[in-house]
Amino acid sequence: MKMTLLEIVQNILSAMDAEEVNSIGDTIESQQVADEVKTTYYANLSNFEVPSRFQIISLDASGDSTDHPNVLVCPDNIDHFEWIRYNTNTVASPSYADIAYMEPDDFLKFVLNDTGGTQVTVKDITTDVPYQIRNDKAPEYWTTFDDENIIFDSYNATLDTGLQASKVMAYGEVLPSWTASDTFTPDLLAKYFPLLLSEAKASCFVNYKGVSNAKEEMRARQQRSRLQNHRRRYNGARINSNFGRS
Repeated sequence: MKMTLLEIVQNILSAMDAEEVNSIGDTIESQQVADEVKTTYYANLSNFEVPSRFQIISLDASGDSTDHPNVLVCPDNIDHFEWIRYNTNTVASPSYADIAYMEPDDFLKFVLNDTGGTQVTVKDITTDVPYQIRNDKAPEYWTTFDDENIIFDSYNATLDTGLQASKVMAYGEVLPSWTASDTFTPDLLAKYFPLLLSEAKASCFVNYKGVSNAKEEMRARQQRSRLQNHRRRYNGARINSNFGRS
């Protein structure tokens, strides 16, 4: 069963023999518990996938097609990509091709050794170090040095002055937003709420009462074990990621 943030906070406060509240903003303690629930929520997202958050997404333009025509920027709310595809034709007649990931070192070796075709000088987006890439073909590979800027090996200058955000398509996990309100319901499948409640309750006992809650810690372990054995509703092939934020 899903719970609102207020219901979670009230449950934890009751377990701690704390003052009852009608809103998460009623007391300093209820606000602290609400913050702990948020922290626990995002910590669990790094351990458990929720398939509904995988979406078709886009990337942002770098804002500088002169020095960085081969760079697109990952939005802050993206956890990781499963794949990236780029429209190698016009917007009116799209033709999407898979762009393969390369490790940064391999990517640099590939770009620096590719002296064929038409070359253009670009700059590293963080250090301004110049290097050359081809601008006579659609991109085939991508990498990232900072988990934010997505670097491609080439672009086709006959179509565009640089890579276009409107031409990229990616599939990845979007991090959900959080609202500190009584009626807010965390974006989780119902089966995850017992784990969220147990983890948050155990953390609150340690952080605000200075004692451990062995019962809730045991419940959390049991929930983690059960969820890992039944992690996804679809039991087919797992999706393999190749991009992640720390």
